[in-house]
Amino acid sequence: MVYLILIIGLYTAYCGLLYFNQTKLIFPAAFAGRPGAALPTMTTQTIELETEQGKTVAWFVPAPGSGNDADQPKPLAVFLHGNAELIDHQGPAIDLYHALGVSVLLVEYRGYGHSQGTPSQKHIVADTLAILHQVLERDEVDAARLILHGRSIGGGLATQVALQTSPIALIVESTGTSVAGMAWRYGAPPFLVTSPLRTQLAFKKLDCPILIMHGRNDDIFPLHHAHTLQKAGKQTTLVLFDAEHNTLPGPGQEKLYQASVAEHLRRAGVIGEGQGPSSLRGSIAP
Repeated sequence: MVYLILIIGLYTAYCGLLYFNQTKLIFPAAFAGRPGAALPTMTTQTIELETEQGKTVAWFVPAPGSGNDADQPKPLAVFLHGNAELIDHQGPAIDLYHALGVSVLLVEYRGYGHSQGTPSQKHIVADTLAILHQVLERDEVDAARLILHGRSIGGGLATQVALQTSPIALIVESTGTSVAGMAWRYGAPPFLVTSPLRTQLAFKKLDCPILIMHGRNDDIFPLHHAHTLQKAGKQTTLVLFDAEHNTLPGPGQEKLYQASVAEHLRRAGVIGEGQGPSSLRGSIAP
């Protein structure tokens, strides 16, 4: 009996240690690096949201030609990055969407870059929604053509935002079925996770077209996560890459990545058949 009590006590202490340190494990902002001083484009506009924990910073990067014709507002892509990245690192995403005539919104997570506070699913989703609602009111933005795109944990966050908005398309890459489900990997019960990001459950509730991009050799969220998400959604397309979690799309597969996004947006009605450079045109199988 004494040994049993000791084991229970040690396990409780272990779970408590994980519980109070989970934010650093799920959102390791220290590994994301320091933000730069330069904006990604000359037309980038900085948005600051005041919260109870300080300010949250975001960048609105208008598509080329935005504002020149008020009668032709551009689609908007909200891109949410991985847990060891910053909005400063998202140049390739900006370039891709600009090539397709789409504006980009990058919201920095609390505790990352120039944003203040503590990151969590609740805080990041709330900040993204608040800033997104402001941006969707702009004349140069077509609110009916909203795209949500997230990488890794950002895919889970983008999915949660999708539950409270009306995106025309959702894209997730290197994203797991849930963060809570990973708790058992550390020997802890899922109910202790305060940022559960239950993406699989959310997929079952969404009606918009969803593109899933995943590496065959993903060591963080193995391939079965992608297949499970594909089965959970009503309108899902899965594109696989010869890549690991942090190397997607992988060497020589950049065109497949770009074409997959472009084709997904065409199918969703975001862009027309003739839009975008020829290098971004291709076909992907559902």
